[in-house]
Amino acid sequence: MAKDLMVSFRDEVLRKGFESTLPCNLNDKWLGLLAAQLEAYFERDVEEALSLPFAAVLHILCSKSGGEAITVSQDKLFDHLCDYRIELGLEEIRRKTDLGNEPASLQTIFTNRAVTFRGAED
Repeated sequence: MAKDLMVSFRDEVLRKGFESTLPCNLNDKWLGLLAAQLEAYFERDVEEALSLPFAAVLHILCSKSGGEAITVSQDKLFDHLCDYRIELGLEEIRRKTDLGNEPASLQTIFTNRAVTFRGAED
């Protein structure tokens, strides 16, 4: 089952280019699944749940390096997984509410960017 899921993720997301793994470019299925897997890892310590989030984060890091090989420490990779979890949550908020926060781009993701929300009255 997990292998089939990774193959589907590769075919439906990863092969569409570097921007495909940005939360704003994920369809609802992948957004929800990645968020659920990170939730399983961070809240219940389910290590098997990290394969898709790792793939997504490494895909983004590869883009940020211009397609070159990347070297990242375990601590920094963990920080990026935490950041990605936050970005997935922000994207879910953006889709479900009138709080129009600016989605992360390849330039801004993993940069400790400031996030502002615009209300429905703005």
